[in-house]
Amino acid sequence: MPTDPGPFDCMPELLAAARVAPVVRIPYLGHHAWVVCDPELVRAALTHPQLAKDVSLVPDWMRRPGLMVGSQPDPEYARAMIMSDGEHHARIRRMHAPVLSPRNTEQWGARVSVKVDGFLDELERSHSGVSGEVNVVTAYTHRIPLAFISEMLGLPPEAERQLRAITDIMLYSSDYPARTEAVGALYGAAEGWVRDPAPLRDGVITGLLASSDGPDAAVTEGEVIVWTLGMIITGYETTGSLISASLYEALRRPAEERPRTDDDIRAWVEETLRVHPPFPHPTWRFATADIDLGGYLIPRGAPVQVSIAAANREPGEEADSFAADRQGQGHLTFGLGMHYCIGASLVRLEAQIAVRGFLRRFPRARLSEDTAVGWESEWMIRRMSVLPATLT
Repeated sequence: MPTDPGPFDCMPELLAAARVAPVVRIPYLGHHAWVVCDPELVRAALTHPQLAKDVSLVPDWMRRPGLMVGSQPDPEYARAMIMSDGEHHARIRRMHAPVLSPRNTEQWGARVSVKVDGFLDELERSHSGVSGEVNVVTAYTHRIPLAFISEMLGLPPEAERQLRAITDIMLYSSDYPARTEAVGALYGAAEGWVRDPAPLRDGVITGLLASSDGPDAAVTEGEVIVWTLGMIITGYETTGSLISASLYEALRRPAEERPRTDDDIRAWVEETLRVHPPFPHPTWRFATADIDLGGYLIPRGAPVQVSIAAANREPGEEADSFAADRQGQGHLTFGLGMHYCIGASLVRLEAQIAVRGFLRRFPRARLSEDTAVGWESEWMIRRMSVLPATLT
């Protein structure tokens, strides 16, 4: 397993690991971790009552600086939704639900459309009549969710540049001291916004802060900070990755094979979610007892990952296997059970709006013949870093 980040595509190696056995044990940080690869066993693991996600179960040897799991705060300070279970998880999910309600999602979609049109206008102006190539990732796909999540949270305009620089290092740098510094910088930024909200616009942060005032406060200040961080990572980075991969699969094909109707685009995005999950392995689980999973023993206390990358594929299916007519059927990219991604509907909507807008504005766009597509990844997160295209 490629557990250190780098400028490569991890997907072939992850699928190769899954061909070794339904459950594999890998060396990790001088110890071992277990990875569940078989699709049926992955479904079982995602809902297994003795595979818990609570942050208090993280062993000391995994709490290393620069690792996302090691940067989780003390549970007495605040718990993140993805690292909590039971009543804690239900409460946090309940507090987030109004923000991501169907009505709000529709309203958020209107704001995404405005941003998409604005970025497309910029692309059109800067490349009108020019045959040179553009990196669609930096010029378009990652700008959309970053601008949107910043508006959704109510962040000041300068925060967008700050967040892009921090998250790039935190998620994809192989320099662990630099990653540790980036984690601290992100916490520091969120703490600054929460403790001095004067520069903020009305948004999710100010809404949560309103719930943290008074003797009957529903939310603590620490929770507002931690939940803000979670929304930045999941609302920005993963959505940008999905948009990039969706356009990559379109631009590498002739125009007549690309999605045209809204239904085509919805199916296209679902197939991208199946083949290109932004989190090939999502978040850690920990065995609270010895577990027999498909005849494989996972010992109590063991850290466990589920391979969404493998579970989304048929046996023998290779990394490069996008097929639009499959429509992403059966994919587990958003999880299963109580931890199913609460923002799934919004992520889908953002991607559909972004893909539809680009393909309609630039119907003759195509992949560059001179510059290669670039990837950045490790075993838990994966994105396209270079999507070179000519627009005319």
